[in-house]
Amino acid sequence: MPAVKKLFFGSGQRPLRQQLAITLAGILSLSILVSILLLNILFGWQARQLIDQRAAFFMDAMLSVREYTSRKVNPILAPLNQGAGLFRPEAVPSYSAQTVAGLLKDKPEFREYSYREAAINPTNLRDKADSFETGVIEAFRRDPSLKIQSGEKSTPLGTVHFVAQPIKVGKESCLICHSTPDRAPASQLLAYGDTGGFGWKLNEIVGTQIVTVPQEAVFMAKDRSLLFTAALLVVAFSVVGVIVNAVLDRLILRPMRDISRKADEASVTPATVNFEERERRDEIGLLARSFERMKQSLAISMQMLKDRQGKA
Repeated sequence: MPAVKKLFFGSGQRPLRQQLAITLAGILSLSILVSILLLNILFGWQARQLIDQRAAFFMDAMLSVREYTSRKVNPILAPLNQGAGLFRPEAVPSYSAQTVAGLLKDKPEFREYSYREAAINPTNLRDKADSFETGVIEAFRRDPSLKIQSGEKSTPLGTVHFVAQPIKVGKESCLICHSTPDRAPASQLLAYGDTGGFGWKLNEIVGTQIVTVPQEAVFMAKDRSLLFTAALLVVAFSVVGVIVNAVLDRLILRPMRDISRKADEASVTPATVNFEERERRDEIGLLARSFERMKQSLAISMQMLKDRQGKA
């Protein structure tokens, strides 16, 4: 600590201009460091906000597809599924939403996005919950007041951000296909069998809607922005440091050197020295007036000494 204090505040062992340059460089370096740390926090918060917004938008889009299917498509196709013919999955909201999500993944900007409706006891084994999804469902079951879960999930392609909502049996009409096999449409039984997706109860949480969105690209962009901003700060503070150092030299150091040179001359020939800086109204002027009084006192003392020598 004493060494740092000596470095930044000086001990009179180096020229003042050099000491001011070192102190100014230390202050600016510390300012840059603090600024970068604060900007990193800010940019990180903004990145997480962007990821959350993308996840919420994707989730809302899929929920809109489900709602459209439930209101407009299901009333048309559901009667056609009652017979023993071909089952039309387009009547099922979850099928429509996941199909649309799959089509979106064909676009490069949505390639790393995903949407799943996973259940512990699904009709279609494709929707069987894995260990991670099962844990999410169980958390919703333990706490019925929990409406959303979010966090990070590791995948073979990297770490992604997930947002999950519970799938709750909220309508009696859902139990037509999911209570007992004898109530389910014959076409459904032919397509998926009579072992999965049954035994659901009203108001039971049976699964989860889970969205995953990429986050590594967002954080990489954040790091690039931070690096670019840090470079700009270094350049800006360096320019400011050079300018401040030049201003200090012109306003303080150069006048002080001139006063020091004149004081040396005044110690030999005080009558020939004139401290013009005494007209200034700042501290430099105050210092010059002090030296002017000292010069006059010295001149008087030297004259008195000559007078005594003359009498002698």
